Amino acid sequence: MAFTITLGFATEHDRDAFVERVIPRLRGHEVEPTAPAEDDGLHRAAVAVTSQSAARDVCHHVAGSLAHAKNARVDVFWSAADGEEQTGQVTAGAGREVDRLAIRVGAAAKAHLDAEKEAQEAASAPEED
Repeated sequence: MAFTITLGFATEHDRDAFVERVIPRLRGHEVEPTAPAEDDGLHRAAVAVTSQSAARDVCHHVAGSLAHAKNARVDVFWSAADGEEQTGQVTAGAGREVDRLAIRVGAAAKAHLDAEKEAQEAASAPEED
């Protein structure tokens, strides 16, 4: 059971720096990012987390990695409970927007993980006659 958050960086250097410096500190692990329907020129990395708080932490770590950059941004992609792709953006120096995004991503992670847990419990429950 994991919830995947895909991050889109403007440059390959930014993505590689995030993967090398930040992902090892996250409560999650790196996974293969999904390819977009259209090429948007972003360099992607993806993180799979197993809790709502870990999903929120990813957003805050992304913001922290942009702390020393000016005019930098990272696009964040995730799937909502209904399977529809959602997007958000982390911009350098935008603390309130990061908090709002963290709440949105955390709520989506909780809904996704709860749905997976219910499906797993339903599949393992014995059938009644």
